[in-house]
Amino acid sequence: MTEHGGPFADGPYADGSYDGAERSGPHPLDPVARVDLQRAQQARYGTEPHSDAALFASRLARVVAEQPPVSAAMPDSPRPLGAVPSRPAPLTVVPLAPAAPAAGEGKESTVKLAPAGAPRLRPRPSPRPRVLGAVAAPGDSPLGVVEGPASATTKAPAAVPAGSATDLLDAEAFVGTVAPGHVDLPLPAAAAALVRDRADRIVQVNAALQRLTGRTEAELLGAGVSAFVAGASTEAHLMGAAAPLPVHLLQWDVPDRDLQVVVLVPRPDHGAERRWTAELERMARVGTWRYELATGTLHRSEPLQELYRNIGVEPDGSGGPVEGEQVALLVRALRVGAGPRDHQAELALPGVRLSCRAEVELGPDGAPARLIGVVRDVTGQHDLEARARHAARRFADLAALVPTGVAIVDPDGVVREVNPALCALLDAVPEQLRGLPVAAMCADPVPDPGTAALEGPLLPPLPEWLRAVPPGSAHRYQVAAVPLLRGDGTTVWCELAVSATTLDDDGWFWLLACTDVSEQRRAAELLRNAGSVDELTRLPNRAACLQLLHGLLTRPGRGQVAVICGDLDDFRRVNSALGHDAGDDLLVTLAGRLQRELPVGCTAARLGADEFVVVSGDSADAGGPEALAGVVAGLLRTTLTVRGRPVQLTASVGVAVPPADGEVAAADLLRFAEVAMHDAKRTSRGGVALATDGVVGSATRDLELEAELRDAIATDALVLEYQPVVGPDGLICTAEALVRWPHPEHGLIPPGDFLPIAQRGGLLRELDEWVLTTACREAAGWPEHGGRPVSVAVNLAGLLPGDPAFRATVTDIVESSGLPWERLVLEVVETSLVALPAHALAAMERLVQCGVRFAIDDFGTGYSSLARLKELPAQIVKVDRAFVRGVASDPADFAVARAVVDMAKAMGRSCVAEGVETTDQYHVLRGVGVEAHQGWLFSRSLPPRQLRQMLAGERLTVPPSPETRSATVALPD
Repeated sequence: MTEHGGPFADGPYADGSYDGAERSGPHPLDPVARVDLQRAQQARYGTEPHSDAALFASRLARVVAEQPPVSAAMPDSPRPLGAVPSRPAPLTVVPLAPAAPAAGEGKESTVKLAPAGAPRLRPRPSPRPRVLGAVAAPGDSPLGVVEGPASATTKAPAAVPAGSATDLLDAEAFVGTVAPGHVDLPLPAAAAALVRDRADRIVQVNAALQRLTGRTEAELLGAGVSAFVAGASTEAHLMGAAAPLPVHLLQWDVPDRDLQVVVLVPRPDHGAERRWTAELERMARVGTWRYELATGTLHRSEPLQELYRNIGVEPDGSGGPVEGEQVALLVRALRVGAGPRDHQAELALPGVRLSCRAEVELGPDGAPARLIGVVRDVTGQHDLEARARHAARRFADLAALVPTGVAIVDPDGVVREVNPALCALLDAVPEQLRGLPVAAMCADPVPDPGTAALEGPLLPPLPEWLRAVPPGSAHRYQVAAVPLLRGDGTTVWCELAVSATTLDDDGWFWLLACTDVSEQRRAAELLRNAGSVDELTRLPNRAACLQLLHGLLTRPGRGQVAVICGDLDDFRRVNSALGHDAGDDLLVTLAGRLQRELPVGCTAARLGADEFVVVSGDSADAGGPEALAGVVAGLLRTTLTVRGRPVQLTASVGVAVPPADGEVAAADLLRFAEVAMHDAKRTSRGGVALATDGVVGSATRDLELEAELRDAIATDALVLEYQPVVGPDGLICTAEALVRWPHPEHGLIPPGDFLPIAQRGGLLRELDEWVLTTACREAAGWPEHGGRPVSVAVNLAGLLPGDPAFRATVTDIVESSGLPWERLVLEVVETSLVALPAHALAAMERLVQCGVRFAIDDFGTGYSSLARLKELPAQIVKVDRAFVRGVASDPADFAVARAVVDMAKAMGRSCVAEGVETTDQYHVLRGVGVEAHQGWLFSRSLPPRQLRQMLAGERLTVPPSPETRSATVALPD
């Protein structure tokens, strides 16, 4: 697009010369550059620069700065040299054939606007020119011009920056060429240059010109310049190639000689640029206009006129030019000296939307020269933006409905948008998350890669799980679990799905989908820890304890290892009184107490139920094994409030250490500690015991005896003995079956030794069934004693009425043995009858109806109340031997015995005394109403054969009453 009506024209006049008169056009040298050149000249020579020198330097600086390097612009093929106009002998130039006007060239419309609104501009005076070929005034030192006779070296002012256009005239870069005319002027080496005389003949060339034209020095010398160059200095073309090469001609006279130096600098083809500009404007549906402030005229480019025609807009309607509003706004701002220097507006027409942008363009002197406007058809863009807004709205609505958290993250790792689900997941509002680095959302610290580059803003580090991937769902990836921070400081574990997508401006961003997997992770953790962690207290379990202990025993320093096992005393009362939930809370509290207060290097574990264990790798740090056991006992001996009620706790503690002279397995060492704990529990409540050789040996023997006892029950290796229960008439009414174990190695083992082993090994029920079966079978063949049938009494400790199979088991045994129901007495200890359920009482009642009698054994030693005793379907009450022992000498025992007998009689129960060993005991008990006696006074326990012999014999001798004995003694001989 060419400009018309402008007050100024950049560069030299069209003919490429200056006539020395003052003209209104500005000098092409930028004011700042001109001042810099003047300062450089002053610094070098201490004088003002010559105007021609300043003109030459400015023209050379501008042309070279705007052009690419010669090596890039010039091909290697030869190019012809054109003619250069000369003065005072004008050159005869070959005129170029006029080119066809390109689209947009010379076809712009011009509209004269009222100049009232345009500011008055004062033309800037140009530098002082002179006629080309004039001799420099004495004392002048033109910049970049050689002074005096020919010289090989001339330095340019040091103030000129290196690499600028004046480097072409640097004397150090000059080369001399001797011509047939004996001309030897210094010429620049980088630019093509020649020297001509007044006859327009070339008298000197440099190597750059030879390369540019592809001709030798001999071919160029003596030829006319007009044969190679056509056109003015600013519009010259180098002829002779397939297409003319546009060049700038820089020329100056050699002082005191009729010679002129010409430098040829390639320049771009502005005509082609203008043609391409116009074509691109049409393709982009863009048009331009300018408003000359000096003349008040508005110029529209041809593409703009076509744009208006295509969309049906009349640019100069009755309301004035379309651009008039923007022009008036900017002109008013210029007039008042305030306001915007540009303006952007959109013009909405039916079916069309135009974007109109205008700005103020300054002239070379910095004063406003014209207004430049660009009009663009943005209808398609507006439609795209509208569709994009609707798509974004639909995306936002969809993201709001998705229950999964969604975030949009830019390439710098900053969150740009979030949906409500993510806000709820992270307990934050959108404003808190937008603009937040993703690294700040991570619970785990993100490593800082450091600042490798010092330039540019510091960007937040990216988490390792966030990596760049190609756009599209096909390249998405998942991260199984990432801890993210919530607003309250807690952590939520999320599964992440990450992908990348593109933006309309060819940018991209990440899409993150966050799913809460905290519960799944917690469940998986429980499954992983199920084999090594106690589910209730989260302490290591038995397996983990054994693994830890094994590692300690196989490393150096195993002698300092200690295992402390503690079991709460009578913990079942807590579960019975407050419930199992309360018991669990108490165990959790104790576990936390152990974890917090144990010495360093000690690990607490839970073996099961109410049993804890502490493993120490170096008990010496805690003062030794005994001191550490005391610490553990103290931690377990405490008062805790459970469900609002204080609960006093004690624990029995056992300690075990590895033997000094041998190896020991982890399981054995733990077992030794448990053995010592049980030994402490038997000794005293809340005691501490050390696993000595005796204790461990006893436990080992007990374990062996348990296995042998189990085998003896299965193989009928046990035997029964029977102790008679004698009535006051000396007849045996009942015989109590007592089990004996004739061990093949240890001899006869009494019940007091193997019954605790059976209890710890869970053999009591099996033992009861064997005794009941054997006793019923043997008793079925007993003879009568004195004409009275003899019953058999069996003491039950494992087969109890509370067992759902109690009645069925007893029925099967009695019916299979052939023993009459009325000859069976089942003795149950008082403590086994506490809080019997209804089905147990019903089972006892059914057996009583069949003829079975129940006896309460060891009455007075348990916790039964009299009201509870009244409800039991028991027919016999047995006075415990603890009261019988002192009944004849201790008033308290006598009172208890009498109370028991009186109570039994009052409830219709018969009474039997156990452990009767003396006559005095017999008489006292007989006096208070005891109906039968059992003890060594009458007989020890007898094997089955001896009992049968006793039953077949006479009545047993009964101690006579004190009255009868006295009368007998008083009788005379």
